[in-house]
Amino acid sequence: MSTDTDHDDIRGVFGVDFRTADRLYQGTLVASAAMFFVLIMFPIYWMLQSSLKTREARRAVSWVPSAETFTLEHYDVLLGTDVGLYLFNSAVVTLGTIICVVAVSLVAGYGLARLNFGHKENFARFLLFGYMFSPIVLGLPLYLIWKEIGLLNTRVGLIIALTAISMPFSVWLMWKYIQTIPEAMEESAWVAGASRWESFRDIIVPQTQPAIIAAALFAFALAWNDFTFAQILLPRNEATTFAPGIFRLINQGYGAPWGDALAASMLTTVPPLLFAYFLQSYLLKGFQIRSL
Repeated sequence: MSTDTDHDDIRGVFGVDFRTADRLYQGTLVASAAMFFVLIMFPIYWMLQSSLKTREARRAVSWVPSAETFTLEHYDVLLGTDVGLYLFNSAVVTLGTIICVVAVSLVAGYGLARLNFGHKENFARFLLFGYMFSPIVLGLPLYLIWKEIGLLNTRVGLIIALTAISMPFSVWLMWKYIQTIPEAMEESAWVAGASRWESFRDIIVPQTQPAIIAAALFAFALAWNDFTFAQILLPRNEATTFAPGIFRLINQGYGAPWGDALAASMLTTVPPLLFAYFLQSYLLKGFQIRSL
C-alpha cells in the first residue's frame, strides 16, 4: 500500500517527477548541441555565401544568397595567385607530419607499454610537460637553430617542428591504448616462433588502428591549421603554407581583397571537414580507453 511518503520519494528535484526531469535533460542536451552547431557552422556558412557574391553585393548584409549576386570571380582570381602553392605546401607538410607522428608515437607508445626500464613513469609525465611550452615560445630558438643547420625556409624543418609539438599527446595516447591489448596475444605469437617485431607488426599495429587514426587526425588538425611555426620558420613566400600565406594576402594594404581571402579560406576548410566526417567513428574509438 503506497503512502504519501512513498509517492514523494519518486519525485525529482523541485517537485518534478523523474520522467519530466529526464525530458528536460534531453531537451537541454538537444538545445545545447543545436547552439554549438550554429556557433560552429554559421561562420562557415557566412564565409561560403560571401565568397560567392560579387564585390558590390558583399557590402550589403544579406543572409540568403541570390542568383543575381552569385559569382565565381573570387575563385577565378585565386588561380592567378600563390594560393595553389600555399595549398600544395600545406598538403606536403601535413602528410609528412602525419607519417612522422604516427610512426614515432606508435613505436614509442609500444616501448612504454611493453618494455621495463628505469624512470619510465617519470619519462611519460615529462612528455605531457612539453605541452607547457607554446609554439610562440619555441619559435625563436627553432628559428636560430634551423638557420644554422640549413632547415630554415624548408618544408622538412616545419615538419620536424610540428612533429615535435604533436608527439607528447600522440605517444601518451598510443601508450595507454596499447596497455589495453592483452600481452597474452603477443606471448602466443612468440611461442609460435614469431619475433617481437613480427608480433608488433601483425598484432599490435592492427589492434591499435583506432588510436592510429586518432593520432593522425590530431596531427592533421595541428599541421593543417598551423600558423605560428609556419610564419616564423618559413619567411619566404615560396615555401610558406596556407595560413600565413592568406595572412600575407590580406595584409597587402588598404582595400584588402576580402572576397578572394574568403574563397581561399573556404578551400582550406573543406579537407578538415571531410577528414573529420569520414573518420569520426575511428576518432571516438581511439580516445576510448578499453578495459583489460
